[in-house]
Amino acid sequence: MTHNSSPAYMPPRPAADAPLHIVVPLRPGADLDQLRAKLDAVPHLRQRAVRWHVPRARADIVQLSLEAARSAKADGGLVIAAGGDGTINAVATAAWAEGVPMGVLPMGTFNYFARDQSLSLEPQQAVQDVLTALEGGDMRPVGVGFVNQRMFLVNASVGLYPRLLDNRERASRRFGRTRLVAILSSIWSVLRGSASRRWRVSVQPEEGAPLQQQEHLVSTLFVGNNRLQLEQVGIAEAQDVAGGDRLAVVLLRPPEGDASTARMVGNAILGKLGQDESVTSLACTEMVAEPASWKPQRVKVAFDGEREWMPPPIRFRVGERPLWLVAPTATAKDDDPVPETAAAAAEPEPAPVPPAGLAPA
Repeated sequence: MTHNSSPAYMPPRPAADAPLHIVVPLRPGADLDQLRAKLDAVPHLRQRAVRWHVPRARADIVQLSLEAARSAKADGGLVIAAGGDGTINAVATAAWAEGVPMGVLPMGTFNYFARDQSLSLEPQQAVQDVLTALEGGDMRPVGVGFVNQRMFLVNASVGLYPRLLDNRERASRRFGRTRLVAILSSIWSVLRGSASRRWRVSVQPEEGAPLQQQEHLVSTLFVGNNRLQLEQVGIAEAQDVAGGDRLAVVLLRPPEGDASTARMVGNAILGKLGQDESVTSLACTEMVAEPASWKPQRVKVAFDGEREWMPPPIRFRVGERPLWLVAPTATAKDDDPVPETAAAAAEPEPAPVPPAGLAPA
């Protein structure tokens, strides 16, 4: 989603010849040598100072991204995520915390963030677009969400969806990391069903509005921050998310029987999930959820494909300042605000970004 409100700050623009700090994940299918061979075919990249940041273990990606963002801040360079939504999340979190912009070379399974931002999915064209944006001084603000202390760009959830991601990861390791395997694994997880829990939620529909308390018996509590993903399954609040200052909440009640479950899956495939009788959706700026009829010490939460155990209550909210993405103006959607360009460089710079950790208190 793109942040439509006037940003409180804008990070320094990297110079046209800024060093590039490229973060690459460590996972099956993320072949560093193959990626470097593809990118070496981009003539202008050979003339740039490029530093590759590759984790020794998969769990190192968060710390590595933070180090890459700090390096970019120190030398005036640009930190770039070369991977899927999980890698983009790690780099975006670090870039947001350090107050620097970032670039994206999408290389994931679904690439929801990149596709929503109309970025090229072809690595060579994607890196050329980043270089073009650097030369033109093009940056755009992108709205972010938080679940407790973790940022998310695409979605965050509790309930069935984290388990669905676990099953999808196992299927990918066994059958390959392809979109077909991911889709079939997801459908299988939904058809198998999941335990339902009663959640007490406090919802703020818009900034400054009082919290509204509700209780829901659901199998999944899903919070979306990506217009494309929400539109694909037919959630009307996708348009609220597009503005950059609200999140979409989807509450999935347990279907009554196999026929209802199959109908729900069919509606999701046809882009009509919002019309299903087991689905309730709404838009908000903040939502706090806590178990109503059970008292777990921790709850598994999914965010942008990653999973983590968190103590309740679980707080979902819109970030108070945007992430800045280096991307050509030509790739901005028609309803996006006009990206900041080199022409604006002559204007006085807004106040610098306030100090922050991975998330504000």
